[in-house]
Amino acid sequence: MKILFWRSLVVLFVVLGFIGAILPGMPTTVFLILAAWAASKGWPQMDAWLLNHPKYGPTLRAWRANGTVPRKAKWLASIMMFISGIIMLFTTAPLAVKIFTDVTMLIVAIWLWRRPEPVQDIIHPEHMATKKVELETIKPEREVMSHLQLDQAEILIDLAQQKLYLPKYNKQYLISTGKNGIGEAENSGKTPRGWHKVAEKFGQQTPLNSVFIARQATGEIYNAELAQQFPQRDWILSRILWLSGLEEGFNQGEGCDTYQRYIYIHGTPDSEPMGIAMSHGCIRMRNMDVAELFELVNEDALVYISEQPLNLTV
Repeated sequence: MKILFWRSLVVLFVVLGFIGAILPGMPTTVFLILAAWAASKGWPQMDAWLLNHPKYGPTLRAWRANGTVPRKAKWLASIMMFISGIIMLFTTAPLAVKIFTDVTMLIVAIWLWRRPEPVQDIIHPEHMATKKVELETIKPEREVMSHLQLDQAEILIDLAQQKLYLPKYNKQYLISTGKNGIGEAENSGKTPRGWHKVAEKFGQQTPLNSVFIARQATGEIYNAELAQQFPQRDWILSRILWLSGLEEGFNQGEGCDTYQRYIYIHGTPDSEPMGIAMSHGCIRMRNMDVAELFELVNEDALVYISEQPLNLTV
């Protein structure tokens, strides 16, 4: 019954989003955000389809990563819904339809304005060589590691757009981070932010799709039959880069320590979607991608994990 409820909401919001795509004054993206939210509760296939949609997917993934809505988008959607509500009153639609549609849009507008707004100080690629990372824009009470600059990071991870960059090699990869969102608390299942380093590496010369438990290769090679045999496993495959936080009290230390939380960059079954936050807090990659990353970076390589879009072009 619970699954039916969430799927009914998904269908409702997708239909409203479709109407918005063809009816002037009716928003589309807001309803699709709600559809993706409902799908995450009880319809994973639809959730994946929405987040991978070629047109709306990037916006939905950014919202899923940080839960923010720009003020401009709030005003635009609210004005469009208001106009649409007025138009609806003068149509020949049944009174019940008019009331339902207008009340739904009012509820959506209230929800929309209750959402937080993103920090506007976004780091652009042309600033990489000189701009110091302004960590206080992400969490003001954090102590800024002012001696570090963005161009010192060998690995840049963009949680908003679900991408990992290697600027030195002009490479980028789609990734999958914590389904529970962004955060540093232990046992949260969230992906931490800020400055890290690659503390240890595991998996040198092991075959692709090798299975790891507690960072030790089990001798198994992942396949569909093994997946059916152990359906509850969180599969860690091919290579592991174990991260350690560098910011005391934020991602290092009691209750928030990235290393003690066992946050890795690691391979995952190729059947798992990329570009969607689906992990238990780690950074998942395609097996061939993580094997390439493993060879290109050494232990102690600096890693910066950004909550805000990095908007890099490599």
